[in-house]
Amino acid sequence: MHLPPDFSPKKSLGQNFLIDDNIARKIVHLLAPQPDDTIVEIGPGFGVLARYIIPGGCRYIGIEIDERLVPLLQKEFAAFPQAEIRHADFRKVNLAELAAGSKLRLVGNIPYHITSSIIFAAFAHHAVLRDMMLTVQKEVAGRIVATPETGGKDYGILSVVSQTFARTEILFSMSKHVFRPKPEVDSAVVRWTFQPPPEKLLDTDFYLRMVKAVFGQRRKTLRRSLAAFLQKEISMAMTADLQRPFGQRRPESLSIAELIQLANALTSERP
Repeated sequence: MHLPPDFSPKKSLGQNFLIDDNIARKIVHLLAPQPDDTIVEIGPGFGVLARYIIPGGCRYIGIEIDERLVPLLQKEFAAFPQAEIRHADFRKVNLAELAAGSKLRLVGNIPYHITSSIIFAAFAHHAVLRDMMLTVQKEVAGRIVATPETGGKDYGILSVVSQTFARTEILFSMSKHVFRPKPEVDSAVVRWTFQPPPEKLLDTDFYLRMVKAVFGQRRKTLRRSLAAFLQKEISMAMTADLQRPFGQRRPESLSIAELIQLANALTSERP
């Protein structure tokens, strides 16, 4: 099933369909699906990846938001009982229910205008994920893998959330010319391999809220941004020992482990 000439992509859905079979085969080769895998594809579109994934025998669930494409996909893959196409917004899907005790593998060429919200929606279910491979804007790929040593301004919320729960890597880049309609930017395929945080988190929700708060005010020192976040004088929430290594630093200078240590310290000091 290829992109029909009379099909009109919806700008509101950010649809840019992959049309290059060589790229599709390369993505699936790197994904390396196995018969006992459960693979969830975000936005299968016209099935360019699915046609190379499904015949291998894995359990496949395609989450497609465009109601026009769902019956076409269901018809295309009707001969494969282990394949299922659902009409839904991925960001509202309960991945834990889909996992049913197993680990999920996510893959997809996702709309660039909602990249962050899709990644955060996936990470809300990180405990049931084995890995994730997404095609994203090349600039965003750089932010996902950035570190305090290499990232500069690229090291931010996406970097920290991703690398707290996964090992990240850019697999390869691709030209805008392999999509229809053609986007304005080049793309890259990123892989997240999920693993435990580098240090134990006492309160994951507090940690994520803290990270978003301090990186939302990245020009301020941690002392100032945390004061606003905690809504009280930071010296009352942090010991003198904690202030010395962290208080005057800016968030982009802290490693994942240091951010976890900071969140854990604040968690233990909260009333």
